[in-house]
Order: sequence, then C-alpha cells, then structure tokens
Amino acid sequence: MKKGLKIAAITVGVIIILMFLLPFAFQGKIADIVKTEGNKMLNAQFDFKNLNISLFRNFPQASVTLEDFWLKGTGEFANDTLVQAGEVTAAVNLFSLFGDSGYDISKIFIEDTKLHAIVLPDGRANWDIMKPDTVDVEEEKTVEVEGESSFRLKLKNFKIADATIVYVDDSTNMQFYTDKLNLKLSGDMSADMTDIDSKLSCKDIYFAMGGISYLKQAEAGAKLTVSADLKNNKFILKENTLSLNAIVLNLDGWVALLDDGAMDMDLKINTSEINFKEILSLIPAIYQNNFDKLRTTGNMSLTAFAKGRMAGENMPQFGLTLGVKDATLNYEGMPAS
Repeated sequence: MKKGLKIAAITVGVIIILMFLLPFAFQGKIADIVKTEGNKMLNAQFDFKNLNISLFRNFPQASVTLEDFWLKGTGEFANDTLVQAGEVTAAVNLFSLFGDSGYDISKIFIEDTKLHAIVLPDGRANWDIMKPDTVDVEEEKTVEVEGESSFRLKLKNFKIADATIVYVDDSTNMQFYTDKLNLKLSGDMSADMTDIDSKLSCKDIYFAMGGISYLKQAEAGAKLTVSADLKNNKFILKENTLSLNAIVLNLDGWVALLDDGAMDMDLKINTSEINFKEILSLIPAIYQNNFDKLRTTGNMSLTAFAKGRMAGENMPQFGLTLGVKDATLNYEGMPAS
C-alpha cells in the first residue's frame, strides 16, 4: 500500500515538473510560428512584448498568451494603431504542439483592448489588412500567394474583456465610441450545426453623424441564443434580447447569408411597455440640456419587422409601429404639460 502511494506521488510530481518545464521548450517555437503566420496573413505591422505558455491555466490544453500586443497598418495608416491589447490568450490542443500538422485553437480571450477603426474620405479603411488568397495571372487562372495557415480554429469559447472601441468614418461623417465593452461567445464553431450563446455589454456609448449627436453616455447590452447552420450560413434566433439604456427589445426570426453576397431575413422586434421618459432619453444629445428637469408620465410600446432580401440597393420589406398610452410631458418652468 505504501509502495503504491509512493509511486503515485512520484508520478504526480514528475508530471507537475514536466508541466512547468515543457512550456520553455515550446516558447521559442510558438513565438516564431505566431510571427510567421502573422506575416503570411497580414499586410500590417504587429509585435508583442512577451509570449508565455502555461499548461495549468486551461488544462488539459496549453495556454499561449501574448502580452502588450499591437497591430498597425501600412502606408497612410502606418502611424495609427488599429489594435492594442494587454493580453491575448489562446487555448491550444496540447498534443498538436508536438507535431507540424497544425495547431487546434479552441478558446480565445482578449483583455484590456483598444480598437481604433478609421475610414478615410475616399473610403479606404485601416482594418483592410488581410493579404489576398490568390492573385490573377491570366484570365480564369490564379496562383496561391501564401500557403494555408497552420492554425485551425475549433472555437468553443471567445471572450473580450474591458475593450474600448473608437470608430471614425470621414467618408460619412460618422463617429462612434464605446467603453468597457465585454463580449462572451460559446458554442462549437467548428461544427456544421451548433447553438451559439452570446452576451454583450458596453457603456459610455457615443454616436454622431452629420455633426448631430444621437447617443451620449448610453448603455447597451445583448443576450442572444442563435441556432447556427454554419454550413449553409443560416442563423435562427431563439431566445434573444437587446437593450439600450432601460429599453429592452425582444428579437425573433432568422438571417441567411447567401452565396452572392446578399442577405435574406425574416426578423421581428417587439417590446413590453416602456416608460415614456426612457424613449425621450434617446433624443439627440443637443436636445438633452437639463434633461433631469423633464417630467413625464405614460408608456410606449414598439413592434417592427424586416422580411425579404437585402442586396445592393434592394432592401427587404420593413415596418415599424409605435404605441403611446397616457403620455404627458412637462418641462420645469412651463405653465402646462
């Protein structure tokens, strides 16, 4: 009995020591792979301060973490940082590290991220950094530019924590900003059919277009369960809610991405009764001076739908119905409501 316990203890001790030492054996190999694959896929500048490997964080999978990761464009975008992340962690199949046939990634966690998206007046975007798969040589003939990536995404979990997004589009005079964005996705994204659960929250939302601020210091969230047919690119919405400030929308229906780049859909949105003042909270920020002095009563409800094909200038059928019940509005100092 004592001999068996001693052998078991020694075995566990050896395994733990190996789990500490093995990451050092693969650290240089993985760092080279990341940079090689990045240069193969991206027309951009990118680097990271440190690469760490742990066999404990997502055991029995290996965790590969990039610290202080950044990504910049080229040309006119060479001085603009597209992505800056404190940590990017991928969970990799441990056994795939011992071969050269590819690396299976099942989880990606991104923490403390800043994304700065820019569109120039001529429509060029700083996120257009992917190298093309093929280059035309003669009519109806192509050659591959790069080989296939060694990384295979078999995602089951994707998480973004505490992200800041800034979007500036000079071609449409649009600005968007949000802080503290958190996103969680779970589901077997490598399967043909899967249920994808997602949860999104973000704060301090600012949105402006044409010099008019439509949202300011708003909050938004989403809880979605989507039955995904990834082989045919059709997504059925099951239990879904979207929120903007205190307004909660229920979303139902389906969306299909077609081979010709078009989109087919049958979507319905509805709300329960909403306090009338919550609707007024969405009035453009230029009208929100002294909003706390506004007094309201009553409720409002909303239903909407979009059904049909969206392609180019063709839009699906859509409709929107607002219902207002017993609503009054009174501003402090005014003689009547």
